[in-house]
Amino acid sequence: MQTDWKVADNRLGILFILPFVLTALVFMVYPVLDAVRMAFFYIDPLDPTGDHFAGIDNFQFIFSDPLFWKSFQNAAVWTGTSIVLQTAIGVSLALLLHLQLRGISFFRGLLLFPYIVPTVVIALTWQWMLNPEVGIVNYALKRAGLISENIYWLSTPGMAMVSTIMLNVWKYTPFVTICVLARLQTIPLELYDAAAVDGASVVRRFLDITLPQLGEVLVVVVVFRTIWTFNKFEEIYLLTRGGPGTSTFNLAIYSFEQSIANLKMGVGAATGVFMMCLLFVGSVIYIRLFRFDEDSTA
Repeated sequence: MQTDWKVADNRLGILFILPFVLTALVFMVYPVLDAVRMAFFYIDPLDPTGDHFAGIDNFQFIFSDPLFWKSFQNAAVWTGTSIVLQTAIGVSLALLLHLQLRGISFFRGLLLFPYIVPTVVIALTWQWMLNPEVGIVNYALKRAGLISENIYWLSTPGMAMVSTIMLNVWKYTPFVTICVLARLQTIPLELYDAAAVDGASVVRRFLDITLPQLGEVLVVVVVFRTIWTFNKFEEIYLLTRGGPGTSTFNLAIYSFEQSIANLKMGVGAATGVFMMCLLFVGSVIYIRLFRFDEDSTA
């Protein structure tokens, strides 16, 4: 009788998980496999004869294209700077919001605002704020005496990259803060009490207790934020269209332009496959290095 119940439970579990499996196969596994297939074919939507096998020609094309490497460089700068700033600011905000103060719950809720606002709305708002003539950013900097002439945020190569990074940091730092704050609330207070009795300063308590306790969470956060930021398309495209020139052109925009503007679907797919492999290998290496450091300090 007990065996029959176990069999019934297993069947019920399979029934419940089946919709997720089917959804994952249709919307996750199939698109990835089809992108890998497309990377090895010449695909022109206007060609009635269909796809033609290309071998590694698409990969040879992107690796010999200077714009591809420029896009890769921009993507590395955009991702690395964004992740460092998001992590530093996110941890700092989490430490502040962890303080037991009156009304702190209101600020914790307010933190979610940038994360839930649609990207299109944010991009249009930032375009207005960064307008060199009527934007509030230049106006505020002038009133504060920090600048004497208008800064052309979105039409100067260096400042355009800074502007896109600022938008990304503003929107996604709350994700880091929420994850870190959740972990801070589970750290035993006895550790801090014992450290205080031993005469440890606030800095030493942060370095010896808080930071090691946040290690596992920060690894997950950094990996996910790196993947999402490296693949980001809509923020840069809506704000600068990859310009001025190619100063904010990243690999996601490069793949889009090759696929849609140039009708080279295979080249765009090859770029996506390269990004996927690069992020997968980088994530595995990063996690293994962290585990090595964790084991060596145990």
